[in-house]
Amino acid sequence: MKKLLLLLVSGGFFANVYSQNLGFQECGTDELMKKHYERFPEQKAQDDAFNLELSKMIKSGKLASKLNTNQVYEIPVVVHVVGDGSAIGTTNNKSDADIIAWVNYTNGVFSGSSTSGMSGTSSVLPVKFVFAKVDPSCNSTNGINRIDASALPKYVSGGVNNDNTTNAVTASEITALGQWDTSKYYNIYVVKKLTSNSGALNGFAYYPGGSNDYAFMSTSASAVNAQTLAHEFGHALGLRHTHEGYNETSGACPANNDCTLDGDLVCDTEPMKSLYHSSVPHTCQTGQINPCTNQLYDGGERNVMAYTYCFRNLFTQGQADRATAQLLQYRQSLINSPVASSTNFNNSSSLTNACTPAPLTNPGNFNIGITSVKFGSINNYSSNYKQALNNFYENFTGNYCLGTSKTMISQGVATTITVSPGTSNAHIIKAYIDYNNDGQFDESTELILNQSGISNGSVATASVTPPANAVMNTPLRMRVIGDFNGTAVTACYTPRYGQVEDYSVIIEPQSSLSLTDTSLKNDLYIVKDDNSVYVKSNRAISSVQIYEASGRLLTRKTNIKSSEFRFPVEQKNMIITVNAVLEDGKILTKKLKF
Repeated sequence: MKKLLLLLVSGGFFANVYSQNLGFQECGTDELMKKHYERFPEQKAQDDAFNLELSKMIKSGKLASKLNTNQVYEIPVVVHVVGDGSAIGTTNNKSDADIIAWVNYTNGVFSGSSTSGMSGTSSVLPVKFVFAKVDPSCNSTNGINRIDASALPKYVSGGVNNDNTTNAVTASEITALGQWDTSKYYNIYVVKKLTSNSGALNGFAYYPGGSNDYAFMSTSASAVNAQTLAHEFGHALGLRHTHEGYNETSGACPANNDCTLDGDLVCDTEPMKSLYHSSVPHTCQTGQINPCTNQLYDGGERNVMAYTYCFRNLFTQGQADRATAQLLQYRQSLINSPVASSTNFNNSSSLTNACTPAPLTNPGNFNIGITSVKFGSINNYSSNYKQALNNFYENFTGNYCLGTSKTMISQGVATTITVSPGTSNAHIIKAYIDYNNDGQFDESTELILNQSGISNGSVATASVTPPANAVMNTPLRMRVIGDFNGTAVTACYTPRYGQVEDYSVIIEPQSSLSLTDTSLKNDLYIVKDDNSVYVKSNRAISSVQIYEASGRLLTRKTNIKSSEFRFPVEQKNMIITVNAVLEDGKILTKKLKF
C-alpha cells in the first residue's frame, strides 16, 4: 500500500474545517478557507496537487485496484466530555454509558449496519473507533476524559464560538484544558453548545494533514441515532459535503464537468444543492426531482455527507475509496497507534546527557518535523511540530510508554533506519548515534542518515552498520532531526521550523545475536510455518503486529495471553515484519519472506 501512498503527492494537506448545523445551517467553510488560503497559499497549492494526483489514479483505475476492500482500520479515540459544572449523567455532562453507546452507534454507521438505520445499499467506510486503553501518562483509561470547564464563565453561559467570544470561548481555550497526542489519539470534544456567526452548529472536524486535528461536537448531536459524528469524521478523512460547489446566492448547481475534480470530487455521488435551502423546508426529497440532474434523487438526499432533512443512511463506494486513500496517506500513526491496546512498552534506559535543543527560531504551524521512525525494534509515530504543543524536542527515551523507542542491534551488521517527514514542505532529515557515549554527536563519525528534499509521501532511509569501536551493551542516544529543506542542521542546533527526537540504541557483539534480540531467543521466536506466521514463547505473549514491507499494518492482535500465536498470510512474494511483545514488555522483531 505504501506504493499507493508514494504516488499520491509529495507535500502536506491543508487543515480544513467543515461544520454541520442542527436544523437549518449555513456552513462557514468558504469564508474560513478564504482566510486560511490567504495565510497559507502553499497549502492551497498542495491541496490542488493532491486532488490532481488522486484524480489520475481514479481515472486509470489504479486507486480501486490498490485498496484492500477487506481491511477495517481501527482508530483509537479519546472523548473529552467538557462539563459546565453539571452532574455527570445530565444533558451537559453525559455519562460514560451515553458516550459508549454513541460511539458504538457511529461504528454501525461506518459499517453500514442495519442496527444503525443504514441502508443495505450503503458502502462501508472501513474504519472503526476503539476507545483508547492507555492515557498519555501511561495509566489505564476507558477512553473518556472529563474536563471541568466550570471555571470559564463564558463557556458556562455560551459554550464554544470561534467567531464571537463575547459570550463564549474558542475551541483552542478548550483544547488547552486537555488534548492528547494527536498522532496517537483522535480527540473528540463534546461541548454544551457550539455556535458560529452562522448560528448553532452540530459539530466540526479538521481535514487531515494540518496543524489542528480534532472534532468538536455539541451535546445535542452526540447521541444514538445521530449521524453527525460519522459525518464529521468523514471530513477528517477528507470527504467533502455532497453539495460542494453549490452557489447559495445564485442557486447554481455544483459544476460536474470532471467528477474527480469538481464538486465533492466523488463520481458516484450526484451533484446537488444543499437541501437545507429547499423550497419546502424540513421535508425529505426522496422521490422528488434533483434539479441538478433532472432525474429523481438517487440517494444523494440520504448521504451521510449531505445537508438534508432525510435520514442519512448512505456512503458511496467512491466516498469510501477517497476516505481510505486519505486515511492511508495521512493517518498511518492512528491506524498503527499502540494506545488501542494495553501493552506495556519497556523503554527504560539511562543515557549519557547530551545537548538539549532550544525552542524554534520561527515558531508556527508549518507541519515540519518527524512523523515516524523505524529502526530495529523502534517503531514510533509522532506529531510533527505544532505550535500549540511546542513539541520542538521529543525525548522518547526512559519511561516513554506510547510506542517502541528502544532497540538492540548488532555491531558490524547493517540495520535499516527509516524516517518519515512532517506533512508539509520538503525536509532535510539527519540522524546520529552517539557511538562513543560521550554525550556529543560527531558529524563525521556518528552521522548515520543525511538526506534532503524529503517530502510527505516519501521517506529518508539508510543502512546503518555500527563500527567496531562503538560502545557495547550500553544504551546510546540516537538523535533524529527533521527541518525545512536547506536548513543548516547539526546535532545541537536550534530548530528553525522542525523537530528533534531522541531514542535509545544498545549495540551488542555480532556473535550474540541470532535473531533481533538474543536475550529473547530461548523465550520467544518467530518463524514461517507453511503459509503462516508462527510465534512461540515460553511466556505469555501480549500482542503481535504484522506489517507489509511498505509499512501497512496487516494485523494487530492484543491481549493474546497465550504462549503461541499463528496468523495466515495469503499474499505471495512479499516480505513482512513481525513485532511480538511479551507481557513483561520484552520485544522481538523479525522479517519473513512469503
